[in-house]
Amino acid sequence: MAPLSQYLLLAALPFTIADGQYRSRPDLAPPKLNITVPAPDANGTEYVFIAPYSDSIQQGGAYIYRKDGDLVWSGIGYYEGFVGNFHLTTYHGETVLQGFHGTIDSSHGEGFGQHLILNQNYEHVVSAKTGNHRIPSIHEFNVIDGKTALVEIYIPTLANLSAYGGNASQKWIGDGLFQEFDIETGELIFEWNSLDHVNPADSLVALNSSTSESGLSATQTWDYIHLNSVDKDTAGNYLLSSRHFSTIFKINGTDGSIIWQLGGPHSTFTYNFTFGFQHHARWHYQSATTEIISFFDNSGDGAITFNNVSRALIVELDTTAHTATILRQATAPYGLQAASQGNAQLLPNDHIFVNWGSAGAITEFDASNKVVYHAFIENAVSYRGFLGNWTGTPYESPAIAAYVDGDAIRLYASWNGDTETKGWRFYWTGEGNTPPSLRSNDQRQASAVSNKAAQGQPPTPLATPIPFEKNKQGP
Repeated sequence: MAPLSQYLLLAALPFTIADGQYRSRPDLAPPKLNITVPAPDANGTEYVFIAPYSDSIQQGGAYIYRKDGDLVWSGIGYYEGFVGNFHLTTYHGETVLQGFHGTIDSSHGEGFGQHLILNQNYEHVVSAKTGNHRIPSIHEFNVIDGKTALVEIYIPTLANLSAYGGNASQKWIGDGLFQEFDIETGELIFEWNSLDHVNPADSLVALNSSTSESGLSATQTWDYIHLNSVDKDTAGNYLLSSRHFSTIFKINGTDGSIIWQLGGPHSTFTYNFTFGFQHHARWHYQSATTEIISFFDNSGDGAITFNNVSRALIVELDTTAHTATILRQATAPYGLQAASQGNAQLLPNDHIFVNWGSAGAITEFDASNKVVYHAFIENAVSYRGFLGNWTGTPYESPAIAAYVDGDAIRLYASWNGDTETKGWRFYWTGEGNTPPSLRSNDQRQASAVSNKAAQGQPPTPLATPIPFEKNKQGP
């Protein structure tokens, strides 16, 4: 690394700059994660993975935070454009990062782009591409057995919409598809097309309603089904969530037929609760007579309301008696209702981590559904959000800056994405060939550490990170 004298600014500056910016990396402006319920393990090895966006924040994108709100990694320069569904996954036996990046069609809540995988050094591994010349949308990238991926796809399609109240000029419908394909080779394994299996008349977002597009052009398609999650079981069948049908489908992995459906006008199951406009359906248990799934119940879309607050649900399905029963629910604090987006993650310790989508907050519930952590980013939302253990060892070098502070020099150091640094050793040299001497050991403080040099003639400063025990965090 170049000596810090190359970075020396011979002008006195205030020690702090705008919220979320750092002297050592003034090019980064991460949004602030505000904590309202502090986590008891805020300094642990479990990190928050979110991709906030809005016109109100300077740099939306992929971010990793400690639970105390301290930034670990900014994905600016790694992911481009709109970023969504950023989280950990496993690819070929390795823990990696994945996220969608591309463009977003905000009127439909759909997108067009790629799903990019990065390794623990934050280096590009693969940009996953779908089969049949399709472009994946933003909602899903579910890696199966570390080799294949499930994605959903949105395709503007010409159709006769007269049966659904359309006139001669209304000819465009948004077809919902999902695929399973080999991540490495792109080989298509399975594709399902919604128009081949469901009736658009069953949509809760009817053509010509206040929440639908007009269907007059390819950019104003009627998004009648809005698929938003796909999972797969060991038998090769698929679990599919449709927001605009308020229905979760089990799809036959051989012929694409519908095995059962939960919710909507043709529910296979009877139940004594309401849900709707849900996201992120996942299987957790299956037997010959029982299936247990989880999903994020938005319970409304801004026009239709099923319940006054959103929640995470774990539901047991009796496939013999055809009944559905809530086993557990984690209800949003502060009366939050997400009119769009959101997810519910079941953690190994029986906690539930919930991202409240358009409500712009995240919450962790313990096994008794008590809130043990809550945070938000002001005036921003994240399509999904996750917790996970991560070891980041960035290929890029640490960033260091020096500023004049009266008769002394103040140093700032950070390392974007590093989780293995506890503190920094600062070394100094005088003029000529004077060997470096240790000036100080400074513990990591927030995402950057600062050190004020002794007064007098400024020596040439050097800095090296102090590695420490595995899974500790720093940059």
